[in-house]
Amino acid sequence: MSGATQTPAPRPDPESAPPTPAGPDPGALPAGTTLRFLVLVVAMVVAMVEMLSGILRPLPYQDVQLVCDFAAGFDPGGKLIDELVRDPAQAQAVRACAEGAEEIPRWYGLAGTGTVLLAAGGLYLLLPRWKRSRRGVEPLHTRDPQGEVRAEVVRLAQRAGVRSLPDLVVDRLALDPGAVVYGRAGRRTLCLNSGLLHARRVDSARFEAVVLHELAHLRHRDVDIAYAVTALWRVFLALVVVPYTLLIGGSLVAAQFFHVFLGADEVFWPASRPATIKAIAIAAFLFLLVVLARADTLRHRELYADRGAVALGATPAVWQAQAEGRTQGRSATRAVTSLWRSHPSWAERWQSLRNPAGLFTLTDVPLFLLGVVTLVTGNALAAVWNRDAAAWIVGSLAACVLTVAVWRAVLYAVHAQAPGPRGIRAGLALGLGLVCGELLSGPTVQPGWWPEHVEPLLFPLLGSVVFVAWLAQCVRLHLRAAPSGPAVPRRAVLGATVAGSVVAAAGLDWWLHEGQLWMTGDILAAGGVSELARHSFPGPWDSFPPYESVLPWIGSVLISLAIAGASPTIAAAAVALWAYPAVLLLRRPRAEGLRSTLLAGLAGGVAGVAAVAAVMAYVHSWRPPLEERTLAYGAVYLWWRVVALWAGVVGTAAVVAATTRTHRLPRALTAAAIAQVVVLAGQFALQAADGCLGPLRVMGNTCHVLPDASWTLTELLAQPVTPAFFGAALAATAAAQLPRAERESVSSGAVRRSWPARTVVAVAGVAGIVLTAVVTNPMPGDGSTPSAVPARPEPAGTAEKVRDFQLLAWFKVGGQADIVALASRYDEFAKWFKGLNADKGSFDGDTLHPLCDDLARDTATARRHLRVPDPGLDRKWSTLLDRGGDAAGECKAVLDGSGDDVDRNTKMLQQLVAAFKQAQVTLPPLTDRVSAALKRWPEWKAA
Repeated sequence: MSGATQTPAPRPDPESAPPTPAGPDPGALPAGTTLRFLVLVVAMVVAMVEMLSGILRPLPYQDVQLVCDFAAGFDPGGKLIDELVRDPAQAQAVRACAEGAEEIPRWYGLAGTGTVLLAAGGLYLLLPRWKRSRRGVEPLHTRDPQGEVRAEVVRLAQRAGVRSLPDLVVDRLALDPGAVVYGRAGRRTLCLNSGLLHARRVDSARFEAVVLHELAHLRHRDVDIAYAVTALWRVFLALVVVPYTLLIGGSLVAAQFFHVFLGADEVFWPASRPATIKAIAIAAFLFLLVVLARADTLRHRELYADRGAVALGATPAVWQAQAEGRTQGRSATRAVTSLWRSHPSWAERWQSLRNPAGLFTLTDVPLFLLGVVTLVTGNALAAVWNRDAAAWIVGSLAACVLTVAVWRAVLYAVHAQAPGPRGIRAGLALGLGLVCGELLSGPTVQPGWWPEHVEPLLFPLLGSVVFVAWLAQCVRLHLRAAPSGPAVPRRAVLGATVAGSVVAAAGLDWWLHEGQLWMTGDILAAGGVSELARHSFPGPWDSFPPYESVLPWIGSVLISLAIAGASPTIAAAAVALWAYPAVLLLRRPRAEGLRSTLLAGLAGGVAGVAAVAAVMAYVHSWRPPLEERTLAYGAVYLWWRVVALWAGVVGTAAVVAATTRTHRLPRALTAAAIAQVVVLAGQFALQAADGCLGPLRVMGNTCHVLPDASWTLTELLAQPVTPAFFGAALAATAAAQLPRAERESVSSGAVRRSWPARTVVAVAGVAGIVLTAVVTNPMPGDGSTPSAVPARPEPAGTAEKVRDFQLLAWFKVGGQADIVALASRYDEFAKWFKGLNADKGSFDGDTLHPLCDDLARDTATARRHLRVPDPGLDRKWSTLLDRGGDAAGECKAVLDGSGDDVDRNTKMLQQLVAAFKQAQVTLPPLTDRVSAALKRWPEWKAA
């Protein structure tokens, strides 16, 4: 706390002092500073690993993965989705190509990060010593021989509850009436400015306020955090950011303007230039992000210390006098520059004391920064480790920070008798941060600045709004359901944190596995899922409108919902979305609203069952013969049943949220859960009695009750229906923004008995959890989108320079060796064939056998390698490999046998000759094309 004025402060004004309302103190919860710093430290550590790995790699650096991608046909100007749905055999060849190269050991980056952290620890230990050794700093007793100042500081420390008095020193060169506390754990120092000692004689209130402010820092235990992060940030800047920028930026400038290649291979430079530029921009943005977050946290640290000083007895008029004496006009420039300052202005400090809402409400900048850090860190961890682990670690950290912030905001609203946070604006700030983080670091955005499809970015944006609104309303519901008096319900905060962590981890897990892929386009359609459905479920997909109209929805939406619903993480999050608020509703001391929620859920379930019946009547009107009903007809029927079930769940949530007055989102999700249980039970009964329902008959012709078959279909339906709770939460959040319905209040004596409604809701909740657990069946594999990938399409509009580069890359990573090996084998065969005995069928098998062995080996090796990136040349190359492999295999089979079958011997020789002729029409054009590309490449580089 510092300021340069000697004007005596007026005495306390009772009307100017901040109000002190009764109720639970929201300041009893952690301020979020520690968790916020933890997220930033994680982000910096991840950035250190990645940036130091780039700095420590050997030069010149050859990006082998990039070369292999080009050899497989990668086109920088093409569509990323074509690369994602690459033929599995080709993808395996790309991995094998990259594995054969020398890689940068991961421990380079880890070792470098450890060194940086050790340097930060050393700086943390040296900072206090450096501050104490500065010129002008001397012990307090040299300026206070009578001990009056020390006695007053001791008195104030006792009032503040500071047990261990810090070392007291004076900075005789600092003339402003301020002070600062610093030091490491176990040895603190309170440095009083010389100007403060002079101000004490004329303004004791100012002296007391300054000292109590610094003692509040000790009381809040934020000195260690501030200095540790300051040390880490400075070392991160000096040892990571600056060297990275100089090396990568210097290599960009040298390559672009001087044709000197330091950090990139000269051959591959044009293709890697956009990625290099973006890497520098990302590093700069991450640096600015850390600066913003650090400044925001330190500003709030000062505001918290001001509040703590006033709570300890400091005079608020001190801040008022300083604010009035330094009045400044508001401007856009000052508003922007204030984001970078680590200390708030006096006007901000006085405003915070008069109205401390800014310390507790959900503000935009921290939430935006939290969103950016969350996805940048999640993408980095997913790239170097595991997407599931990254989702749980990063999602849980973000949920912890956000949950504590929401609890503080709601508690303050209750404490100050003010409206609580709705979560819409805060969710938008968080969502915009997630979107920005994805655009910066998303793997499906690289190396460009913008994805091919931005529509999927609505998922993190709207999902953040729903998540924050859900947390805020659940917290308010808890405080109404189980008021804790003046005590802060820490167990409830822990419960909300656990539920929020599950939901946040599930959302991040889905985004890392599936959502990012959708920014490249319809990944399932491009992967051939629609075509797979055509072949798996034959039917008139192109000639009958009821089939044709839903095929794209089946191939994309239905499969995506089934994949998501089969994930245990997403299933657990769906349960948490409704189970957590349902438990809070059941804990309420009275049944107010519970009965109406139960009735609404039952009504929504009945409506969903009616929708299922309508679907059955619709598909009954054009059902095919019995033997065709499990084919295309069954797939279409499954789709419409899922639509009906979704309508029942989502519609129930939207209606309840729009028509209720209080706790709209929790009650809507609870009603949706009841509706899901009812509608699944209803469809189970309808399906079991399918053949007995007359105009509703779909699969059966005769009346039989088949519960086993119906349960199998229910399990199949439950997976795509599980994500309906996320749609229900979105619909309920939107509907909850409508004007509230005005109803007459019900007196406490008129409230109905609560146990029937509680019992039914509890039973429905247990049934929903059991049903979700039973039907959740994780799909095998690594969690990525399964697809039936077609062959690589013909390139359209690929530049000639890129085609030359692709062919040269293929030639470098294996094509040259395969051409030389096969050409040698067929030259040996030609020599052997010339010396063949004229007697038909008579030949020297001892000489031919090793030749066939070598041909079979070299052909198999070429098949494992990448295909020729030129489609025309690749067709000839593939034909050569097929004929050569078949001929070599037949040759070995014949020679390993008796060799007395003249017809088989003749056929074997004919196959070898055909393979030889194919080599004559394949290898010369291929080598000529490579030679032409090699001649043109210097011209491309010069251009």
